[in-house]
Amino acid sequence: MQLENGGFALWDREGPEEYWLTAYAMDFLVRASEQGYSVPVNAINKGNERLLRYLQEPGLMTVRYSDDAQASRFAAQAYAALVLARQQKAPLGALREIWSRHDQARSGLPLLQLGIALKTMGDAPRGDAALKLAVATPRQDENRWLGDYGSPLRDNALKLALLEENKLLPEVQNQLLSTLSEEAYGQRWLSTQETNALFLAGRTLADLPGSWQAKTSLQAEPLAGDKAQTRNLDGDRLAALQVSNTGSQPLWLRLDSSGYPQSAPQPGGNVLGIERTIFDTQGQQKSLSSLRSGELVLVKLEVTAKRNVPDALVVDLLPAGLELENQNLANSSASLQENGDAVQNLLNQMQQADIQHIEFRDDRFVAAVAVNEGQPVTLVYLARAVTPGTYQVPQPQVESMYAPQWRATGAASGPLTVTP
Repeated sequence: MQLENGGFALWDREGPEEYWLTAYAMDFLVRASEQGYSVPVNAINKGNERLLRYLQEPGLMTVRYSDDAQASRFAAQAYAALVLARQQKAPLGALREIWSRHDQARSGLPLLQLGIALKTMGDAPRGDAALKLAVATPRQDENRWLGDYGSPLRDNALKLALLEENKLLPEVQNQLLSTLSEEAYGQRWLSTQETNALFLAGRTLADLPGSWQAKTSLQAEPLAGDKAQTRNLDGDRLAALQVSNTGSQPLWLRLDSSGYPQSAPQPGGNVLGIERTIFDTQGQQKSLSSLRSGELVLVKLEVTAKRNVPDALVVDLLPAGLELENQNLANSSASLQENGDAVQNLLNQMQQADIQHIEFRDDRFVAAVAVNEGQPVTLVYLARAVTPGTYQVPQPQVESMYAPQWRATGAASGPLTVTP
């Protein structure tokens, strides 16, 4: 959501300003306007004014979650420079000043963005130097959080997309394509940033000239063409699939699989952990095996982390038969404020959490929260038994939104039995 000052926040207009996200949102709006979509002029003007302040007054950027605030500011400034330069609105003096601090970069992506901005605004020597340094600079975030929603895969994909778009360094494009193929192959989970970056990097590849041919286990006749081809396979054919490149050009193969698990996932996690406990409204532990219709239960979720995770997303799916009691509504039929000391203690623990966003949906409880190493986060919500029957209870889950391999699944709490 766009703030009054022209910047953008993640969840709503009351949230804190996100600097890299502001450049990202403005990049989208400017490109959409260029493609003929109706974008409010005031939104673009206010956003451009804010990006210009990023370039000229970096001190206004108070970085909340980063292990390297200078690198976070540099990344936001470089992206802002690229967006403004695309509109011929980036002051060359400001770009040169940012370039003078290029040693603050912890990834090649902001260096590439800054280099393209410099070249666009007329400083080719510094622009070329920035591009050269960008190619030689890998992302350095092994044990640090940079606050730019990135990863090696995301950054490499966006670098490839920018080089393709600006028709720069074709030999580097080929290297990045090979690197991305290896990185994407090893990733089970992709963040939204990574997915979008891969799409941007690959949108022109399908139209590249050149023929290919291959032999597969699907049919006796070889496959050939000059465009990508797709096939839908069932599980048995996919398990036996073999593909051989019988042409003279590199052949890229992508497999997407979908299905339903035969059993619930085992509890466990990587970096993150989550545990769910059920209480009655007096704070005593409660089983879900015998609830009466209309009875309230208090659900406690405890989230832990082995390193700082500022962007954890907690999702607790509700079983059929339970409904959330939204405590944010003035007409809520139940309140936790008048219950015993045990419940008040849980509420006090929740008030200590850095909750960035919370939702009471029809089928789930959702919270975005920062979780620091060694500092468990407590979340609490009320649910009401409504529909008689016996139901399976989904497991609670938590994951980092921008490092989705950091995730955890909690233990099941069911089955749930509701009696009239």
